[in-house]
Parts: sequence; structure tokens; C-alpha cells
Amino acid sequence: MYYADYLKVPKLISFPAILASLVFLFLGFISGAVAWKKILEKSHYHVDLSECLAGTGLSIFGKYIPGKIWLIVGRAAYIAEKSDYSLGRLSTISLNAQFIDLWIGLFFGMIGLLLLGRFHLWGWLVLFVLLGLTAVIFSKLVYSAADRLVKILLKKDVKITNLTIKSTVSVMPWFTMTWVFWSIGFYILVVSLTANDVPWSVGLGFPLAGTLGVMALITPGGLGAREGVMVAYLTFAGIPVTEATTIAVASRLWFLLGEIFIFILGWALHKTSDRALYKAGCKT
Repeated sequence: MYYADYLKVPKLISFPAILASLVFLFLGFISGAVAWKKILEKSHYHVDLSECLAGTGLSIFGKYIPGKIWLIVGRAAYIAEKSDYSLGRLSTISLNAQFIDLWIGLFFGMIGLLLLGRFHLWGWLVLFVLLGLTAVIFSKLVYSAADRLVKILLKKDVKITNLTIKSTVSVMPWFTMTWVFWSIGFYILVVSLTANDVPWSVGLGFPLAGTLGVMALITPGGLGAREGVMVAYLTFAGIPVTEATTIAVASRLWFLLGEIFIFILGWALHKTSDRALYKAGCKT
């Protein structure tokens, strides 16, 4: 892209704005761990927030493995290792959490398309996927089918845990906060990298690109897919394609900083927990 003159080294408009965008980025990752804790509680699994942060952080780079299975299983495996809870059941709760996360991200993206007057281009596809996720999250028939599929594949019974509508709605605000923080952070990032006037709805392009990137199962971490959606969305907002491409690539590096942050935080909490257990064992 650089040699084809599609990519330019971004000109930093405001360094304080970059720092502010990172703050919201980091808050989004922490909020995601809180959402993981809340959905576990609604499923009657009680764990400490530090364990949820550690599990989220230590498994964060699993999304770059094609298929993204460790994005779902990784945090569940950490909780299972620290407790007597079933890995199978924790994994299905993690899968539920992933569906809710995608549902809210797509909803934000659809609102963004409406505000930019571009719903007619992608909106119907997003709405179709949104309705499909709604069926997955709320339909008992889907979970019954998943039960049978797991039994066939694993040759054992693993009860797929589905939340009630009331419980699902009650945890949605926590997942929503994650996307709100990331949307604000992304909007500030765009403002800091372009001299163009951009509408606040630009921030909603990040949930759209992020969710579609996650749903691109083959590409690790949504590499390429997320950037492609983001470039298109930014051009809808009136940003030239060269600048939009540069911002999309910069946003990948920006988000990588957030992943490094939550990984380091998770690793530190994990080590702190291990030391506490070791001291307790010595005293015993």
C-alpha cells in the first residue's frame, strides 16, 4: 500500500488527543473484563474481577490464531484452571458473551450507517446478521441444536448454558460500555490524525469494523477484513481514501497497544495471584 501511494505516514495533529484516545481504549478493555465477570455471575459462577482481568489479558492474543477458538476458550480455560468449574460450561458462557458482544457492536455500526446516510449500501446485510445473532442469543431451539452437535462431536454431554432474556438484557449495558469507550477513543484517534472535520458518528465505524473483523473466521484477528471495512466507512464520512487507509492501519497499531496493555495487566494480576497462593501454602 505504501509503494502504491495508498499509505502515508500520518501527521499527528494533537498528541494530547492521542493520549486521551488511549485512555478510552484501555477503559474499554477493562470494561470487557467486567462484562465477562457479570455474565459469569448471571450464570451462577462467582469469580473475582482480578481473575477475569487475568484470563482476558493472557488469552487476548489468541484471536490472531486462525479460527479464533482461543478468543472464546482462553478466558474460560483460565477460570476453569483456577476453580472447580467445568471448562465446557464456561466455554459456552464465553461463547454467549461473544455473541452478545457482536450483537451490540453490529447495532452500533448500523446506527453509524444510518447517521451517515449509507444504510442502503451495507445496512441490510448488517441487519440480516443482527437478526441471525438475535436468534442465536435468545432462541432455545438454537441451544438445543448446539447441545446435540456438541454431543455428536465430543461424544459426551455438555449442557449448553443459555441465559434468560431478562438476564441477557441485564448484562448488555456492561458490553455496551466496552463499545462506547472504544468508539469514543477511535473518534478521538481519527480527530488527532486528520485536519478534516469529521462527524462524531465516525466513532461508530470501529464497532462495525471490529465485529465484522471478528466474524471473518479465517483471517487472524480480522487482519485485512477490519481495515477494509474501516476504510470504506471513513470514506463514507468524507475522508479521502489515502487518509482513510492510513487511519485504518494506524488504528490497528492503536488497538494493539490496548491488547498489550490488557495482556501486561492480566500477566501482573496472574503473578500476584500465584504469589499469594504460594505464601498461603507456605503458611499452611
